[in-house]
This record gives sequence, C-alpha cells and structure tokens, in this order.
Amino acid sequence: MANPSRRGQVAGPVSGQMRGDAETPFTNTSFILPYGLQLRQTINTGTTSVTIPTGITFVYAICVGGGGGGSTGGAGAGGLAWGWTLSTSSCIVGAGGTTGAAGGYTRYGNIIAGGGATGGGAGTLGSGGGSGSAGSTNYWGIPGGAAAVIAGIKGNSGSGASGGVNSGTNGVAGGAGGDGISGGGGSSSAVAGSSINTGGAGGNGLIGGGGGRSTSSSTSNVGGVGGNGINILTGAVTTGGTGTTNGSGSYGAGGGGGGIAGNGSNASGTTGGIGGLGGGAGGGGLVGGTGGAGILYLFY
Repeated sequence: MANPSRRGQVAGPVSGQMRGDAETPFTNTSFILPYGLQLRQTINTGTTSVTIPTGITFVYAICVGGGGGGSTGGAGAGGLAWGWTLSTSSCIVGAGGTTGAAGGYTRYGNIIAGGGATGGGAGTLGSGGGSGSAGSTNYWGIPGGAAAVIAGIKGNSGSGASGGVNSGTNGVAGGAGGDGISGGGGSSSAVAGSSINTGGAGGNGLIGGGGGRSTSSSTSNVGGVGGNGINILTGAVTTGGTGTTNGSGSYGAGGGGGGIAGNGSNASGTTGGIGGLGGGAGGGGLVGGTGGAGILYLFY
C-alpha cells in the first residue's frame, strides 16, 4: 500500500511557496505526518464545526479516538487513522470512555478512528482491545491483534493490539496488553491466596493501553502500569501511569495509558488512572479510570 503522506501536493501554493525569514519550517519526519505541510488546527472533544480557508479543497487529517474506560481489566487505547480527505465544515471528536464504557470515535471527512474498548471489550476501527479481547483492524486495513486465550499471556500485536489474559494462578501476574499502533489493556490477577497478585501492564504503542487491576491476595495486590505512547508532533514518549499497591481484601488499581498528546495518570487508591490526552486508555480498578479524550489534527 502506498504511503498516504507521499501523494502529490493538493494545494501547491500552501506547501510549496517561498517561506519568509520569520517563519519556522515544519521539520517533523514522522511517517504519519505529511511532508511540507503545517499543522493548522488542533480540535478537541466537544467541537463539531471546522472552518477551512477558501480555496483549500483537500486537507490532511490525523484522527485519534477516545480511550476506553477501565473496568475489572485495563481498557484499550483509542484508534488512530490518517490521510487526505476533502475539506468539510463538520467533525466528530470522541470523548474518553467512563468506567466500563468504550471511548467515542473520531471522524473528519472520510478519515475515521474508533474509540478504545473497555476492559473485556473488543476494539473497533483500529482501537486496542480490553483485557482478554481482540484488537481491531484500522482504517488502512492493517490487521488488529487476535484475542489471546492462555491464562496470564500477553495480548497479540496489531494495529489495535489485543488485551492480555487474566491470570489463573495466585501470585502469577495478569497478562500484559499487546503492543501496536494502539495498545491493548492489561488483564486482572484475582486468584485467592497468600502470594502477591499483580495486574498486567497496558500495551505500548503510539497510544498506550490501561493497566489491569489485582485483588484477592491476602498479602498484597498491585495494579499494572499503564502503557506508553508517543507524541507524534515531537517524538517524545508519553508515559503510562503507575498502579497502586493495597493490602488484603482490597484492590490494586492500574495506571492510565499514555495518549498521543499527554501522559496517563497514576492510579489512586482503588480507582484506575486516567488515560492521557489523545486516546490513552483508562486503568482497571474497583472503579475503572476514564479514558483520554480523542483529538483531531488538520494540516494544509
């Protein structure tokens, strides 16, 4: 498949004109970012209208769905899609999912990215799967990770990676979420016994999955760390949040996953961490963490 960022220039006067001395050239070389164009608009959740200058027929869009909300396991990261589309005056930018709910999808023109799955749910339109569930194929047809089935195993990689599998043994950590463009959710460790139970880590990628929860140990319960992401505008790593450690009869909550534009937050008490801005997934817990809001970047 041809790289969409290498298509011919649509608006030559915008990207090919002589630059003034006071202008800072756009130099990021990410494979997603369009060569020669500049970021003109960043649109956040809640905005539904877009104003494009007269004469701009095509724009290059990067869509990020909202991260999933954590539940018993960590949630999946929001989907990511990019490419050229006809300019339009409307958009949808998905919100992060609340506890036990999937994130919202993001769409501009014909570019669309799904919201991250909640813990235990399957991904859609490129998003990561929650613990124990499959990830999803994205807008460009890059396959998602198939659901893993062996107790305590790490999820499978893919465009939307699958979630890890819950532990079946006291003292054995839950499976980590799979790595991919959008990371899968870490799974739960909840078998009774005196050994320490630890939730699975969230999957890493451009957008991180949420860490899984733990419970039922009579000694200590430790939540999984959230997966890391990458800020596509700067190349800097966005970090997942840390899990909490709680004693007998309580829950260790998982950290939130790093988004494409912000870090995930640490878990607090028995509540999972919040996903970072730009699709980061919420961590699992007695109360699951909220997913990070989606985001829309427009270049022309």
